[in-house]
Amino acid sequence: MKKITYLALFVILILSSCTSTKKVATVTRDYEVETMGVGKDGTYLIKVTDYFQTADERVYIDGLKKSAVHCVIYRGIPAGNGSLKQPALMNNDTKIEGNEQALSDFFAQKQYLNFVGSIVNSSKSITKIKGSKDFKISLTVSVNKDELRKYLSDNGIIKSLDFIF
Repeated sequence: MKKITYLALFVILILSSCTSTKKVATVTRDYEVETMGVGKDGTYLIKVTDYFQTADERVYIDGLKKSAVHCVIYRGIPAGNGSLKQPALMNNDTKIEGNEQALSDFFAQKQYLNFVGSIVNSSKSITKIKGSKDFKISLTVSVNKDELRKYLSDNGIIKSLDFIF
């Protein structure tokens, strides 16, 4: 009888550990960014390098644009080529809690494309990763930081600059 009780307890324990758990989505993207200089007022000129499973231009150009805007919002722009380090638009001081869904929709609906300006095709670099099906692709793009900040603050995703004063 004890063996059956232990066996039943063991089966219940195993089955309860097999239930699915809801994972919280985190924003992690594996890309590299290099400052290429300053564009016109309110724009960043940055070289973005990301990894793709295809060298199809329609796929990787959109992905690199997304990575560039993601960097401006979450990471900031590193110093280099005569430019100072620029902080991320969203940080602990500017973030408005509870609007993560609005930012997810921003990327899902490809609204970030409205804030990417010109692409410097002469800077394009495609490298096949040895022993893999992936490609390492680089491209220089300009991101309109001022318009992006205005959009994010108008939609309640980040605080406007007025909170400083």
